[in-house]
Amino acid sequence: MDTTGAAGGGGGISEEEQQARLSAMIEKLQSRDALRMYSWLSQRCFSDCVSTFYRNSLGKGEGACVRACVRKYLLVTSASNARFAQLADPYAAVADDDEVED
Repeated sequence: MDTTGAAGGGGGISEEEQQARLSAMIEKLQSRDALRMYSWLSQRCFSDCVSTFYRNSLGKGEGACVRACVRKYLLVTSASNARFAQLADPYAAVADDDEVED
């Protein structure tokens, strides 16, 4: 007896419902991780770059340091994500190479 569909009569969950729940859970985890990363990056760059606390705004050097810190982190993160994606799907890299040769 099929209990995965609505007509199954049981408390089964359809595949579409499972996918929707999984997607919602993934989205929630991604949002949480993005907030954690933003918080960590803010703290890291602030502690590395800001040395004076007598003004309401960053000094010229402090602002440049924070921008460089964030830029460096984003570049490294982007390169890492691209590499992980390539490792996760090695055939995609081969397909991309084939398209370049055409």
